[in-house]
Amino acid sequence: MSTGSLPTLVDLARKSLLQKESLAIPALEQLPPQMFPPLFEDAFTARLKDTLKALVRIWPFDTLPLGALMKEPQLDILKAVLDGLDMRPTRRSGCRRCKLRTLDLRSIHGAFWSACVHACPPGLVGRMQPVQHSPRMCARSAVKVMANLCLSDIMPNEFLAYLFQWVKKNPRTVHLCCRKLKISATFLYSIRKLLDLLELGCIQEVNVRSTWHLSTLAKFTFYLGRMSNLQKLCLSHICVSTDSSPEEQEEHISHFTSQFLRLNRLRRLHMRGVSFLQDHLDRVLRCLSAPLEALSITNCVLSEADLVHLSQCPNTDELKHLYLSCVPLTSLRLEPLRVLLETVASTLRTLDFLDCEITDSQLDALLPALSRCSQLTTCCFYGNKFSMETMQGLMRHTGNLNKLRLELYPAPLESYNAQGVIQRARFFELCRDLLGILKEIREPQGVMFSTRPCRNCDKRVLYSMDMPYQCQCPEPA
Repeated sequence: MSTGSLPTLVDLARKSLLQKESLAIPALEQLPPQMFPPLFEDAFTARLKDTLKALVRIWPFDTLPLGALMKEPQLDILKAVLDGLDMRPTRRSGCRRCKLRTLDLRSIHGAFWSACVHACPPGLVGRMQPVQHSPRMCARSAVKVMANLCLSDIMPNEFLAYLFQWVKKNPRTVHLCCRKLKISATFLYSIRKLLDLLELGCIQEVNVRSTWHLSTLAKFTFYLGRMSNLQKLCLSHICVSTDSSPEEQEEHISHFTSQFLRLNRLRRLHMRGVSFLQDHLDRVLRCLSAPLEALSITNCVLSEADLVHLSQCPNTDELKHLYLSCVPLTSLRLEPLRVLLETVASTLRTLDFLDCEITDSQLDALLPALSRCSQLTTCCFYGNKFSMETMQGLMRHTGNLNKLRLELYPAPLESYNAQGVIQRARFFELCRDLLGILKEIREPQGVMFSTRPCRNCDKRVLYSMDMPYQCQCPEPA
């Protein structure tokens, strides 16, 4: 047996402590802080719930990242830890340690269990005698419980249900903090009681993944406006009820957009299938309190007036990421987008025009501005209608963009026959020619060409720098 595999004195001490739980608990007060994390892990693995309670009661660190140990929710462990929090020393009881301020249920901070030992102040190692703190230092203070949550119409699982009930019983000493909040509830009333339990000022990201009426969104603004640290907001499938009058719609939009004035940390705004945006984008943009870093508008209909407001809004002139996916642009003048690209040329890193059906003449208006986007790392033009000649011009205009790492281009129109069916051999030939033009100017990192989805299997035929990929459907004669 090698020396490295021999158990250390600390290992032996941990094993001895855990063999008899009734004897281990009184001895915890005498242990140095360095032994708490490995001992907690051992007790967690062995499911020694009384030991876990006792460890939590005198936990010597600010944070207990419990979520990093749980691959899936474990109700019995949660109950033991929360019981330990309830048993923390009070102002009147003598205690050696009472430092725990945050219980983290997120699956992060995995390195804590090995790194926190090294973070302990020098001199604590080997100090076996209890350290006496004054009663004032041992007074029970509020605990922050960190969790990323998804709220839906159905009752939460037993793990979350127990957590919510515990938080509800301890409103003064527990703050439930959620950095990333997902909402899949169709009806706001079904999650209102849960939203009322949250420290809304802690929320940094909100993702609404359900179909809401505009009136529901307006009611949600009561909570949205209190999320003072919100950095990212994602809205999906906000529809306008046919029963609401134009006056009611205007009122709902005003309720929603007015809250943006209070969100001075909002930097990323993503809107997918938001039906009220057409002719109202200016209402959203002008209420922003600070410049956006990312703006995503997907599966929405915009007007030319919307594009003008997009290009003129001072809160879009520092964009790093612009996504206009599945936004029909064929019938619109794109000069406002050219102005926007010129404005953000020094900051823009991602540009996505997926399935916007942009035509040759429209792209020609954008190319001079596109060639000035020197920080661009990713661009996507899949699903647009470019001829081979226009594609050649696109290759030359992106030729000087040396920071591009991913480039996604559509199949030239000449790749299709008169019935709109892809001719694979022709497609691969044209792609090789276009890639050759690009290689004459610079060394591309990742380039891919894509056809429209196959009519039979809905997959795309792809041509990349490495090899072509095609669906298995037989090619028409």
